[in-house]
Parts: sequence; C-alpha cells; structure tokens
Amino acid sequence: MPFNLDKFMASPSVEELDSLKKSEIVKVAKHYGIEFQPLMLKDEIKRYVLEYLVDESVLPRTVLETAITVPTDNTFELKRLEMEMNKEIRLKEMEREREREEREREEREMQMQKEKEEREMQMQMQKEKEEREMQMQREKEAREHEFRARKICPQISGG
Repeated sequence: MPFNLDKFMASPSVEELDSLKKSEIVKVAKHYGIEFQPLMLKDEIKRYVLEYLVDESVLPRTVLETAITVPTDNTFELKRLEMEMNKEIRLKEMEREREREEREREEREMQMQKEKEEREMQMQMQKEKEEREMQMQREKEAREHEFRARKICPQISGG
C-alpha cells in the first residue's frame, strides 16, 4: 500500500518508520525540516528523524536505544572491504618490491657498464703508452742510425 505522509504524521511509530523506503523517509524528514545530505544512507536519515521525534517528545527516548541496530550483514561487507584493502596493500608492496629490484638491476648494469668503460679506457691508455714508447724507440733508433751514419761518412750527412 502506498505511503501516506498524513497518516504517519497523525501517529508516528518506530515500526512504521522501519517499514518505509528511503524516499519515504526523505519525505518525512523534509516535512519536519530535518537537514540531511541526499547521499546519506537510509538508516542515517532514519536516525535523524527518530532523534527529532524524541527531541519533540513525540516518541520515547528508549526508541533510540533499540530502534536502529547495525545489520549483521554489514560484517560480511566489512570483511570483504578489509580483504580488498589487504589485497591492494599486498599489490602495492609487490609493485614497490618490483620497482626496487628493477632499480637495483639498473644500478648493477650501470656499474658494470662503468667498469667496462674504465677497463676499455685503461686498455686504450696502455695501448697509447705502448705506441708512444714504440715511436720513441723508433725515433731513438733513427737518431742512433743517423749518428752512426755521420760517423762513418761525414760528407754524406752534409757536414
């Protein structure tokens, strides 16, 4: 049967309030001028209506203690949310670990590349040193050869 606001206003009761849909509870709240947020849950708006009716002495204070209880099916939802949150935490930890391992791998590769470049540079420097030594040896031998040639034939060397 459709909700009748006037009938509810004539004799409000917790039982009838419990049987209302959210849209009907919203009508009651608006009728009494009770402020609420449209995104609030039905039970939250119902709690505001009950508190108002108790404050106005329309309903006894004891209804606040017994009227609204947390449904037991919320425990399942809370457990599901907790499991999802734990899963997200584990996924983030795994991602951080993967990123850390990737950074370490990149650092090792960079270190190996640096060491390789240093070895290549040392080899290049050693090669250049050996080439300079060989060049100096050739020049020394050429000077010695020229010196001997002057000694043997002074007229050939232009002297």
